[in-house]
Amino acid sequence: MTGSIARGFAVCACCLVLACAALGPAPARADEPADIDPGADYMQRFTAARWSMIVPDKDYEGGCVVGFLAFSFSPTGYFIYNNKIRGSWRLDELGNLKLRTRDGVRITMLVEGNTIRPSQTILSLTRANVFQRCPE
Repeated sequence: MTGSIARGFAVCACCLVLACAALGPAPARADEPADIDPGADYMQRFTAARWSMIVPDKDYEGGCVVGFLAFSFSPTGYFIYNNKIRGSWRLDELGNLKLRTRDGVRITMLVEGNTIRPSQTILSLTRANVFQRCPE
């Protein structure tokens, strides 16, 4: 009976060591520098204000206020366009926006200076649409 108990403790100890190893290193403490996302400032550029349509000109300032014909990007990775179309967003390796609607439609928004525009005509967006960041 004593041998089976010792074997049981050995198995439990081995499982504990494997579980701790699988969890990885301990999280950083408050006094240690945290890993900061190098693209955080770049993301702030998109999430701080709405992006309203400037071409064709259809009430740019109204879009900035109420979201009409404007994009709004959240820091948590979601977007809303025209207060109707919703989905997720991310930045690609070239700094462009990759959008995916709830219906699975994928949209690439090309970032050009202070403007963004769709790379193709899709949904209610055309390649001619240009959006500019609203004043904060």
